[in-house]
Order: sequence, then C-alpha cells, then structure tokens
Amino acid sequence: MSKTAVQLPRDFDVHTVTPSTEELLRWAAAVRDFSPIHFDADVARARGFERPVVHGPWKAAVLRGLLQGWLGPNAQIESFSARYLRPDSVGQPLHFGGQLTEVTVRPTGTEELRCTVWTRDSEGRVSVEGECVAEVNPAVGDRLPLERLRAAVKLGEDAGTFVYRVESNDVEHFLEAIGSRSLDHDPSQIPTIAPATYFAALDPVERRNLDLDSFLQDLPYPKTGGGNAFNEVEYERPIRVGEVIAVTTRYTEVYEKVGSRGTLLFRTRINEMRDTAGELVATSRCGHVLSFRLPGEGDAR
Repeated sequence: MSKTAVQLPRDFDVHTVTPSTEELLRWAAAVRDFSPIHFDADVARARGFERPVVHGPWKAAVLRGLLQGWLGPNAQIESFSARYLRPDSVGQPLHFGGQLTEVTVRPTGTEELRCTVWTRDSEGRVSVEGECVAEVNPAVGDRLPLERLRAAVKLGEDAGTFVYRVESNDVEHFLEAIGSRSLDHDPSQIPTIAPATYFAALDPVERRNLDLDSFLQDLPYPKTGGGNAFNEVEYERPIRVGEVIAVTTRYTEVYEKVGSRGTLLFRTRINEMRDTAGELVATSRCGHVLSFRLPGEGDAR
C-alpha cells in the first residue's frame, strides 16, 4: 500500500467533558453495572479513592463517539480498542483527544486511517489509551452519508416491532397536552376511545424506543434546521382504551434535496398498528427532515 500526501500526524480537536453522577447512573443502568464505587462516596473512600470513580467503558464510549466526528461522516470504523491506565474522579473535567497517525491507500482505492486516542485529566495524566482503524472512500467527498443511513435504518425492511398498552391515564394526559381536556375535568368522564391524533403517541421513533440514525447529530457540518416534514394516518377503526397495540416501523425513503437553508436530508417511515388478533388498526406515514450546510454551500442558495 502506498502512502497518501496527508500531513501526519494530525491532531484532533480536544473535547472536554465533566462526568456527573447522573450521567454515570444512566450509564450504569444501560450496561447494568451497579458497583457502588461509581456513585457512593463512602464506598469509594473505603477503597482508597477521594471520590466516586468514572466507569472505564464510559470513557471509551465517549472516545468512540467522538471518532466519527474527527474522521468525518464517510469514515467506516472497523476496529476500536481501549486500555484503562488509571482511575478518574466523578465531577472532574476530562479531556478527550487523539491523532490521525497513518493513512494508506488500499488496493480497492479506499484509504485506511489509523489513529490513537486518549483521555487525560486536568493535570495531563493519561487514563485511557486507544487505537482505531477506519476506512474512507475519497471519491465520496463532502456529502451526506446516504448509504450508511440507508443501511442503518434497514431501508425497506421492518426496523422493529414494539408493543404498547393504551392506558386510560395516557389518553387523559394526551388530551390535556393537546388542549382537549382541562386539568379539572370530571373523573367520571374517562374516555374509552383514543382521539384521532393519538397515533403519534404510539410512534416508536418519537417515543425514543427506536433510534437508528442518531449518528446524524454528530456529522461535522453546521445544522441549519430540522423537524417533522409531514404526518399522515389512515384508520381502519378507532383505537380503544385498554387495547394492546403492536407497532411495526419500516423506513421507506432516504433522500436529499437542495433547499434555501442548505442540503435537506429526508427520512420517511411507515408505522403499522395491529391489535392482538393481528388485525390492522391504523397505518401512519411520517417524514422527518434535517438540514445541513455542506462545504461549498453559502449562506443562501
């Protein structure tokens, strides 16, 4: 493999994070690591530490997340490893950085990127060292990673099925949120049928039960807007309180357009809602858009 003309080593921008107890409790719940040394000050002191200790894998996960932004949206990370060298204390700032150390051209014409990463405390002591290998196709250039997005959302396939029970209090809260029922309503008037707009409350993406494209938030391009592009629903029958509804989500389109605020990225999905008998209750179609200012795009189009 021949070397490219990239100037090496190339330092990554240092990112500083101060891990809080709340963040680490969320991490502990996600990975089911409830060792009290990470959140109980008395236990930490009994083990010889001044304060609770940051999870090593949490620091590695921060580095892994930063790598995509450092290497660019078209980089495909092939391997990542980390070594934990010393503990860090909760509530103390940590600095995450690294270097691109080697770029070689593979026989396929793609570039292999090798880099080192690290975590340091405020005194410059290294607590985590890591290495990464990634692949980039130079022919892609500064574009949105459409193919990666299509693969991530399983375009054209069922992306996931989630089961929800329609509880009366959920419908009550939904009615209050949309202004259809006051907070001092008569408790005896509990609805038995969900309102026509309740389909939105059964969307796995909006409920954060399905999140396949969160890497879009880390793309190294300025974001100029975003939100829902449209919502449509076709009912077979009303949704009743007490029912159990299975919602299957399928992404149907991923495409981009040039707009006045930059490049617009659209993702369209369908939610099929079925009852316990497998009968179709409703089908919703949703579109979401993000807009980015890509390199070479001015402030106005």
